[in-house]
Amino acid sequence: MAITTGDRAAAQAPPRPAAIGIRDVSKVFTRRGATVRALEHASLDIAPGEFVSLIGPSGCGKSTLLKLIAGLLEPSAGTVTVDGAPVTGPLPQVGVAFQKPTLLRWRTVLDNVCLPLVIDGDRRPESREHARRLLEMMGLAGFEKHYPREMSGGMEQRVAIARSLVNRPSLLLMDEPFGALDEFTREDLNDELLGVWQREPKTVVFVTHSISEAVFLSDRIVVMSARPGRIHASLPVPLPRPRGRELRDDPAFYEAIRDVRAVLDEAKGAGR
Repeated sequence: MAITTGDRAAAQAPPRPAAIGIRDVSKVFTRRGATVRALEHASLDIAPGEFVSLIGPSGCGKSTLLKLIAGLLEPSAGTVTVDGAPVTGPLPQVGVAFQKPTLLRWRTVLDNVCLPLVIDGDRRPESREHARRLLEMMGLAGFEKHYPREMSGGMEQRVAIARSLVNRPSLLLMDEPFGALDEFTREDLNDELLGVWQREPKTVVFVTHSISEAVFLSDRIVVMSARPGRIHASLPVPLPRPRGRELRDDPAFYEAIRDVRAVLDEAKGAGR
């Protein structure tokens, strides 16, 4: 994967109108009298339907940026827009999946997936049927009446992803959702996520520490430098879609991983 100077432009604009616009965003936290600059002058556009992964050193502001897009945090400076409107709080068209599935232990699998519907007052039978179809897409058909205590960590994460999709969001934000899982389960869930995304296209912003995961899933990888987090590079992934398990044995896959790792090493040095 040849990376040109143009590819590395921090604010590289995709050809379509942006679903997410991040303009000169900074975020400063004050904790116990100390100031922490989590993000500094970050700018980025993400197109509708694009799958973008954020990677970078620990503490570089990846999760902070995701929470700003989700409306869970406010920027200290700059603006964040979704579908052209400024983000001032959590949005109904946004689904969020975190590293921990945070399922309610006293609710069944299906009832956990349907929780956002209950909160929204959506009692339509077709919405509950959509929840069942999502569980089927995630490989959990037949587990609707099980409880979280009866499931593995990977199965719980599948439930959490189905829950994040049940309201048919146009934007899905994922903060290291597979980080705590073993490699085999992680690869399985990568496959499941791609399958769902290909059947129900939406804009995805995915935070990960895994370069191979980012390459396998993404249209584009945004590399961030060490704190204070900045957008160091924006790299298109030149691998065809649809993608299946066989891609992991393709030399082009490993070449892409090597190229991204080289840019990530640059980013680590740039933050010092």
